[in-house]
Amino acid sequence: MDAAATLVESLPWLARIRSLGIPVAFAAQDGSEQDGLIPWDGIDVLFLAGSTEWKTSPAANRLAQQARDRGLAVHMGRVNSRRRLRVAQAFGCTTADGTYLAYGPDTNLPRLLAWMNELHTTPTLFGDPT
Repeated sequence: MDAAATLVESLPWLARIRSLGIPVAFAAQDGSEQDGLIPWDGIDVLFLAGSTEWKTSPAANRLAQQARDRGLAVHMGRVNSRRRLRVAQAFGCTTADGTYLAYGPDTNLPRLLAWMNELHTTPTLFGDPT
């Protein structure tokens, strides 16, 4: 959850990942909204990581908007609730991950499918950010 350290650790790997033909994702962390902490020209996906408070914050939403404006995909990690899934949708995330299904799949799969159906059929106050 350290934006500057994440950037320093990531930079040497971006070109190597791209050379393998793999889309390059960058894990935005708490503080990544500060100028110069996202290597926009070297990535294909902005991964909203960091603390729950940060990745669901207006600052993370603004970064997601900047990514979409650049034609990049946006991913949110640790999406394990209906509320968080709605936040990811409102931020314009194209993908999300979480462990919700791994814990009690017989119970949680029907719930998760209902959440996904709701995302596609029930309008939000935010509208479609894409």
